[in-house]
Amino acid sequence: MRALVVAIGVVLAGCAASPPAPNAPLDQCRAEVERLGALLAAEVAERQRVTRSATRREEALRRQLDAMKAIERGILEREDRARSEIR
Repeated sequence: MRALVVAIGVVLAGCAASPPAPNAPLDQCRAEVERLGALLAAEVAERQRVTRSATRREEALRRQLDAMKAIERGILEREDRARSEIR
């Protein structure tokens, strides 16, 4: 991410230093800024996808853990009942 920020800064600094007389440098700067915007949008979309995936995985693991805890509680309760019946 830092590399992307540095790249954006370099491109914008280069565009700011270009002479404003002909339209070609302005068009080149615009194209670079649009390209960097598209790259940034793609990176943001990928990070959002990864975050959603991680959240879904975390929720699934949490449900599995809760189910295992419920099973453990059931086993312990059954063992307690069996012990109290033996006495």
